[in-house]
Amino acid sequence: MTTPPLAAMTPLARAALLAVASAFLFNLETVVVKAIEGVPLATIVLARAVGQLAWAMPAFARDPIGVMRTGQLKLNLLRGALSGISWYMYFVSFAMLPLATATVLSFTSVLFVTALAGPVLGEVVRWRRWTATLVGFAGVVAIVRPGTLEVGWPVLAAICSAFLGAGIVLTTKMLARSERTITIMFYIGLVTTALALPVALPGLAWPGWWNLFLLFLTATCGPAAMILWINALRLADASVVAPVGYVRLVFAAAFGVVLFNEIPDVWLGIGAVLIVGSALYITQREAKVAQRKAAPLVAAPAIPPQRGPAESASSSADASSPKSR
Repeated sequence: MTTPPLAAMTPLARAALLAVASAFLFNLETVVVKAIEGVPLATIVLARAVGQLAWAMPAFARDPIGVMRTGQLKLNLLRGALSGISWYMYFVSFAMLPLATATVLSFTSVLFVTALAGPVLGEVVRWRRWTATLVGFAGVVAIVRPGTLEVGWPVLAAICSAFLGAGIVLTTKMLARSERTITIMFYIGLVTTALALPVALPGLAWPGWWNLFLLFLTATCGPAAMILWINALRLADASVVAPVGYVRLVFAAAFGVVLFNEIPDVWLGIGAVLIVGSALYITQREAKVAQRKAAPLVAAPAIPPQRGPAESASSSADASSPKSR
């Protein structure tokens, strides 16, 4: 009997393949949003929210009480609200900016996480990570070039979305200490749908068959991409998988050139090198710090609290993903 190709792969190879597939779906989501015409932004966000909720519905149907049970209701509601607001900003930036530019700016979420980790989580952020963060923000300056490129609403929306994405990472890290992944996903879908519905309701209208298909893709690509990313992180460390996620920039540049005639310039290249390079350094640095902290536990192991692989992966997924929503 012939071994299936995927089963024959090493865990690292499977993780890389899943990460590339995740990056492709994340990019496909943004291409679809950019291609939708004549549909209000609120309707697009509602479609994305309903899609998020739909992913949690099978588990909810099997065990509604278990899925809804939480000891962190306020934090779950905050996490959902951050996602809902972030999606508005995120979709605006990708609808109005070149795909590659919006993608690079979305990577700054990792930099904001470093800036906020100290005051929010009480983590010690030392000079190496601060230096990498400043280098990354220098990349933002290289891209927007104040005084040369107009820093308008789309650029501000991209940076605001990245900032809110950092809040998503930090709240998810806190939730992952005690909450199941499916519970977190359920409340994200529930809160974002509740926020988007009243805003979208006045403008709801038949979008046409083509736009309906694009809205369906919007509803499915984002959640599917995140599931693939989490599965990749179950197979390999975040410090190994995270660099693969930056292939999104390659996909974004290719989609931009082929579909929208968007030609990246030299300044975007310089900014991308600074932002991606600093984000990669921060990811690798965090991995080394985590290994040093874990070393004493290996020498004197303790019995950890029971926690499924999805819960362990969720914090890593949001912490290292360039697009944590």
